[in-house]
Amino acid sequence: MRTTPLFLLVLAAACSQAPESGEQRPVRRSSDAPRPAINDSSRFGGTVELSGGLASASEGLLLVMLRAVGKDAPLWAYLVDLRDPEPERAGLVRRDDGSRALIFTLSRDTTLIGAPLPPDVPFEVAALFDPDGDIDSKDGQVLASAPARRGDLGIRMELSRP
Repeated sequence: MRTTPLFLLVLAAACSQAPESGEQRPVRRSSDAPRPAINDSSRFGGTVELSGGLASASEGLLLVMLRAVGKDAPLWAYLVDLRDPEPERAGLVRRDDGSRALIFTLSRDTTLIGAPLPPDVPFEVAALFDPDGDIDSKDGQVLASAPARRGDLGIRMELSRP
């Protein structure tokens, strides 16, 4: 019976020591874990027309998100920071008439949030402009949404702000 406490003491000491090579073992955090693969090849795409004050906004965030109809939580999301010096890389284009539009595609390869899409659920794509870049604050946000089906690449929305 004396061997059990001694064994636990030796085990605890062994676990607390660093490897003999002197290297520290890497600590793995849950944020370091790879995201699960999304096997869904669905795509959603279209254009968000920016008008009014949004045609010239140089600060804030544009968020395009796919969600189930009637739900707030996005399944997939695409984000554009208007402070980016090269926003056209993210699909933001300026037209000859001075207007701007965000041309987007949401897919398993472009989403920042990667959730599996539920089967047989009606979807919508929503576009949100957040002027202060803090999505949680809700101050001054402008939202537009449109129904969406898997494979729909002609979704059109307009975001306007005075």
